[in-house]
Amino acid sequence: MSLNNIDIAQVKQYEADIKANDEEAKFTTKMEGTWLFDETGPQFTATAKTTGEPFVLTLSHPNFAGPGVSPSPMSFGLFWIAGCASATFMTSAEKKGIKIDSLSTTIEADLDYHAQFKLGDQPLVDEYRINFNVKTSASDAEVAQLKEDALAGCMAMYTVKTAVPLKVTCTRA
Repeated sequence: MSLNNIDIAQVKQYEADIKANDEEAKFTTKMEGTWLFDETGPQFTATAKTTGEPFVLTLSHPNFAGPGVSPSPMSFGLFWIAGCASATFMTSAEKKGIKIDSLSTTIEADLDYHAQFKLGDQPLVDEYRINFNVKTSASDAEVAQLKEDALAGCMAMYTVKTAVPLKVTCTRA
């Protein structure tokens, strides 16, 4: 039984696999999506693999007047960052034997659309702010270390704070 709903046996096995063969730590992940043209529904869809049925993700183009029929791309981006950071935080807690009674994660981003509309060259995103609201009997130092572990070990956080090389191609159907 886990402390925090983390499959620690699977985590420890994967860590052991990496220690035994460094190449086990590396793999490519992929998702393919399709733009939709039905004006009554979402504009983009993609399917994510799960242990059960595939999970369909849909999004709507940013609607500057209010929400669309599906979340916007930024909503998924914020979900990715907050979800990855939370999972890394909780995995670290599990590995350290720290019981977390509750965790809620808030993420905010300051957006600026000047550059998207070619009205200036301000950064599109000025700042992200993440807050982990944690209920635990662990010490402040232990919670601070969990926060640092999340910052250091979360792929989304790494992508936000590090210039990751980007290769974009365009092929014709």
